[in-house]
Amino acid sequence: MEDKIVIYPAAALFNARETTFNSLLVEALEKRGYKTNFPQRDGFEFGNLNEVLSRKLQQDQVDSAVQDIIYFLDMGIFIPKSDVVLANLDEPLDEGVVVEISYAKLMGKFVIGFRTDVRSPYGTPRDKFGGMHFFPPYQCHKFISHHMLSETPEKRENEMSSLVKKVHQSIQDAGIIHPENIPDYAKNNPEFEKVLDGARLLFGGIKDIHSKKGLEEITSRYINHKERLKSIGPKYE
Repeated sequence: MEDKIVIYPAAALFNARETTFNSLLVEALEKRGYKTNFPQRDGFEFGNLNEVLSRKLQQDQVDSAVQDIIYFLDMGIFIPKSDVVLANLDEPLDEGVVVEISYAKLMGKFVIGFRTDVRSPYGTPRDKFGGMHFFPPYQCHKFISHHMLSETPEKRENEMSSLVKKVHQSIQDAGIIHPENIPDYAKNNPEFEKVLDGARLLFGGIKDIHSKKGLEEITSRYINHKERLKSIGPKYE
C-alpha cells in the first residue's frame, strides 16, 4: 500500500476564526487521504507546556522557553517530516507562515500557497496574486486563488471540497510522493543542520511529546542543553 503524503498546514492559529478554518481544511484533506502534521492538534497545548516549564524554570524564563521549544518542533520536526507545506496567505499575513514557507522551499519541500481573501492591500483583485504583497507567493511552487463566500453550511462544505481538490491536483501534477526526502544540499546546509540538531536534542526518542512524562523529559533536556539551543537562535540584548 502506498504511503500517505504528509501535509503541513502553515496558518495563523490565534483565534476561533482561524482555528475553525484550519480544522475544517485538515478534516477535508484527511478525508481525501492525506496525513497532516497539524500544529494546533499535534503541537503543544500551551497550558500543559507552561505548567511543566514553570516548575523547573524561573517565571521570567518560561515564555522564552516556550518559544524555543515550539520553534524547534515546527521547524525541526513538522516541516522536515512533511512532503508538502500548504500555506494560508489570507490577510493579515502571518509572519510565522512567511518564514515557514521560505524555510520549507529552501529545504526542498513542495510549497502551495492559497488565498481566499478579497482584500487587496498591495494592488487590485485582478493582479495575479490578488493584490497581496508579491514576495510571499514567490516562495510557493503553486499559488491558488479560491474565494469562499460560505453563505450556507452546504456551500461552505462544497467550497472547501473544491479548494482541497485544487490542492490535490497540484500535488498530483507535481508528482509528489512520500517520503519526500530532504535533498543533500539542504542536509549539508549548516543552518538547517543546527535546527535539526536542536530538534533531536529536545524530542529525539520521545514516543509521546504530549504526555506528562514526555513534557517533563523535554523540559529536562531544554534545561540541560539550554546554552546550545540558545546559540542556534539570534543573540539579543
